[in-house]
Parts: sequence; structure tokens; C-alpha cells
Amino acid sequence: MRIQVEIQEDIPETVITIKCREKSAYIDKLVAALKVTDRQIAVAYGGNVTVLDLEQVLYIEAVDGKCFVYTVEHAYESEQRLYELERQLGQYMFLRIGKSVIVNLKNIKSIQTYVDRRLLLTMSNGEQLIVSRQYAEDMKEILGVKGKMFRRK
Repeated sequence: MRIQVEIQEDIPETVITIKCREKSAYIDKLVAALKVTDRQIAVAYGGNVTVLDLEQVLYIEAVDGKCFVYTVEHAYESEQRLYELERQLGQYMFLRIGKSVIVNLKNIKSIQTYVDRRLLLTMSNGEQLIVSRQYAEDMKEILGVKGKMFRRK
């Protein structure tokens, strides 16, 4: 693979062109990674590929080897693996909350203590997700809510 960068001061926006012999899974992943840097994610729905703004994403879940991206309106499918999405989206306030779930911290409405040191998240659409014990402390630390706020009465 060869990468070229051309500076053209007279163009209104950056354009990225990929020239390849054939489209492959590698090219699809490269395009998906580029979209994430523009705060978007490429997903499939109803046989069509669409691009979502990251703000729309509530959470991402891996089920039976497939990754599903959930918004208020739909569940989309992603070609990427959960660990790839976690790595790419971490800088945009996405956090793993369980073995198979990554959540968009910006779309959390409330957090409550739950059974056995877990947390119960209520998302902006009212859906509830459980943060496993393994990830609960990380979430508390990132959100700055450790200590008295989560003690049971």
C-alpha cells in the first residue's frame, strides 16, 4: 500500500480517494476507520450501507459473532468486531460495560446501583443496560462519581 498526501489550498474540504484493484474486507475496514475519525460510523440496515453520526448511537452489542449498533430508531449491523469498535470509539466517549457491550456515555440518562456491585444504566430512550462488576469501577472513575454517591442506604 502506498499513501500520498497532496496539499491543495484551493479546495473547500478534504477529499480522500482510495484506488484499489478490487473491494475487499480490508478496504471496508479502512473506510469504516476513516468514517470514525469524522465522528461517523458505517453500518448496514435493510441491505443498504448507511453512515450514522456517533451522537445517534446508544450502544453497540456483539451477538452470535455479529456487531449490532443501536440507535433510538433502529438496530444496524456493523462489519467490524467489537474490539475494533472499542479501540476506534474510545476517544469519543464510548466505554465497554460488559463482555459484549460498548455504550455511548453521552446518551446515558441515569445510573443506579444494582445487585452485586453492578450498575444499572438508563439510556436516553429509556432502555436499561447493566454494567458488569468488572467494568463498573472504570465507569465510576471516568464519570467522576466514585464514593458516597453510590452507597446503599
